[in-house]
Amino acid sequence: MTEGAEGKGLDLPERVRRSLTAAVASGGVQARVVAVGGRESMRPPQGHVVVAATEDEIDAVRGPARILRRLELYKTPYGPVVRLAFSVYPQGGEPLSAGALLNVSQASGDAALAGLGRQKTLYMHFYYTGDDGDLAYAFSKEIPNAPEQRAEAKKVLKMSRDAYSRTPEDRRSFRWAVGLAEKQFELPVPEPDEEA
Repeated sequence: MTEGAEGKGLDLPERVRRSLTAAVASGGVQARVVAVGGRESMRPPQGHVVVAATEDEIDAVRGPARILRRLELYKTPYGPVVRLAFSVYPQGGEPLSAGALLNVSQASGDAALAGLGRQKTLYMHFYYTGDDGDLAYAFSKEIPNAPEQRAEAKKVLKMSRDAYSRTPEDRRSFRWAVGLAEKQFELPVPEPDEEA
């Protein structure tokens, strides 16, 4: 997966585009964290967030907005689940919220999480579902990935790798792990003055 031409978003594979479109139709706002970097590049991949929703939902968060995110680790008997939860708070509107799951047992999930521990900037790419059953690029936002957020990602990466290695091979199942963990998922990510 690579960055597309300026103003085009990411060059998402067809299967990812179709999967996101179908998921938005059946479950609302969707997000995926993807590792972006060319195979021929010597630079390590970076984590990018792809957000898909309806055109009205995407247009509602266009322009100035506050983006809050939280990296969560859920340990289950079937292995770990890492979730990047976020909420986009536009000025004077309702937040757009979603969560993206990362599976550290897969190279792509591990690389994306490792990227969150290295990179100083996080890119969020917003797409809306088109009438043709495909995604249409809307815009991107670049947000800082502060030192404390990078340190948190490194810590979560280590803890999730450790949890995965301690899970017996015959019990490992990301699907079952998500089934247990999702009972604890909460959105939106609260604004700092709302946290008790």
